[in-house]
Amino acid sequence: MLNHMRKIFYSYLRNRRGTVMVAFALMLPVVVGSVGMSMDLAQAYLVRQRLGGALDAAALAATASATDVVAIEQRVNDFFNANYPLDKIGAAYDLRVTLDGDDVIVSASAAFDTTFMSVLGIHDLTVYKETAVRREVRGLEVVMVVDNTGSMASNNNIQALRDAAEGFVNILFDRTSDPNNIKVALVPYSSSVNVGPYGIGETPAGNIYADGTPFVTLPAGVTYTTNARTRNPNEWFGCVLAYNEAGYDPNSRVNDPYPDDALDSYVGPWDPYKFEIYGWNWDNDRSRWDYTPGQYGNYIYPNYFCPRTVLVPLTSDRQKLLTSITSMRADGWTLGNYGMTWGWRVLSPELPFAEGEEWGDPRWRKAIIMMTDGINTMESNYTAYWRSRNHDISPNDLNVRFEETCDDLKARDVIIYTVTFSSGVSENTKDFYRRCATSEGQYFDAPSQSDLIEVFEHISRELANLHIRS
Repeated sequence: MLNHMRKIFYSYLRNRRGTVMVAFALMLPVVVGSVGMSMDLAQAYLVRQRLGGALDAAALAATASATDVVAIEQRVNDFFNANYPLDKIGAAYDLRVTLDGDDVIVSASAAFDTTFMSVLGIHDLTVYKETAVRREVRGLEVVMVVDNTGSMASNNNIQALRDAAEGFVNILFDRTSDPNNIKVALVPYSSSVNVGPYGIGETPAGNIYADGTPFVTLPAGVTYTTNARTRNPNEWFGCVLAYNEAGYDPNSRVNDPYPDDALDSYVGPWDPYKFEIYGWNWDNDRSRWDYTPGQYGNYIYPNYFCPRTVLVPLTSDRQKLLTSITSMRADGWTLGNYGMTWGWRVLSPELPFAEGEEWGDPRWRKAIIMMTDGINTMESNYTAYWRSRNHDISPNDLNVRFEETCDDLKARDVIIYTVTFSSGVSENTKDFYRRCATSEGQYFDAPSQSDLIEVFEHISRELANLHIRS
């Protein structure tokens, strides 16, 4: 009996029928769990990607438009919620904003319910993402074309412009570790643009500028002066006409420098601005200045309505810019189109100025800020377009040329910001400036002085080159 039972036992041990089914039954949860884990982990990766994208967008938007902690936190929340809606997989939580010097660090977590891993007892997964944005300016050339016309004297608006321009310059230079990565130019305009001694091939310090070749034609015996109110007919303060010496006929009423007054490709020579109604008239052969009594008497002087501040070509010298900004004064009429053209010439790598980097250089961005407090206006006696009685150029002509210059600049990938300042700017002028801007969001209307300062601060932040690092 004992032997028989031993045979039955060993026979049972040798019997393998049904073992595969048993093994499959034992392994089934593991197989399902492995496949499910891969799918759930893939879902986790997608949630983390989406979380990172929303954080990047929020951090960039916040640092481009705000500086203080409260404003940055609000912008981060607004943009994060817009880019990470609640109906998507993965519930976001613990959104945090930290400022560390120039870095804005934004982080968040997201949790979602698993589908297959729950078989293994893992019912939810949490992912975490962090983004750091550094506000740093690199490779930026920007020209401020600003209104210095007589209307800016109202309510001391010219001081608000000085404050806005100074803030703009300081914000840009404060946010870079290398000032050579920023070049800023200043082009004040009114009835003309003051090119100063650059026009005769010299710097304001008296050194040779570029190759020393003049781009303004001075008559024999006429010299450059820094005295804006000189009554000496042989002293020129630095403003230029839109014409060259062969560009107009004193006996004609159809003189028009177009298209040279709307292009950067025209390199002169330009004729010097002289308010001839005063009585100093260039004679017909352009060889000398003749005096005849002016109808306005002695309160009008030869450089009347010429902007007091000489333009500043692109420079990395912060103090030079700030000193020039401080010297701006309100005087003259509004030729915004002419200011914009000279802003283009300053930004261009081609003559008459040579500080600009080549068009299309990927290491540099180029931008112009164009600001006005009124409509383009042709003074009834004299502007950069010479004596008004010797041409038929209308304010509408100036507006059309302004828009044409804007279009040409945008075709060269120049970023254009436009600003209309004060409550007196017409809707028609606003429309021209709105169309001039690179986009609708880069046009600003600033009715008050505080608005103007805030707009310039906003633009300076937006121009900062933002870098995302992982």
